[in-house]
Amino acid sequence: MSDQLAKLSEMHDLVIEQVLEDLQNGDRRVRQEAMALLKNSNVTAVAAEGSTLKKLAGKLDFSEMSDKVVPIQKAV
Repeated sequence: MSDQLAKLSEMHDLVIEQVLEDLQNGDRRVRQEAMALLKNSNVTAVAAEGSTLKKLAGKLDFSEMSDKVVPIQKAV
């Protein structure tokens, strides 16, 4: 069983290295693969103050508009 875990670990490492290499070489098609790899590996990010992710999160915050949202109703 230990041998199988070592092989799985090596496979994971190789996939990570290949995806990273493709990203660094500017292959835009690999972005979806990279995102799936991160998601499937339970990788999450915390938006640090001043980071691009924090700026994006601020732009996507619609909490101030909650009183302006009209609920969708089914047609009768």
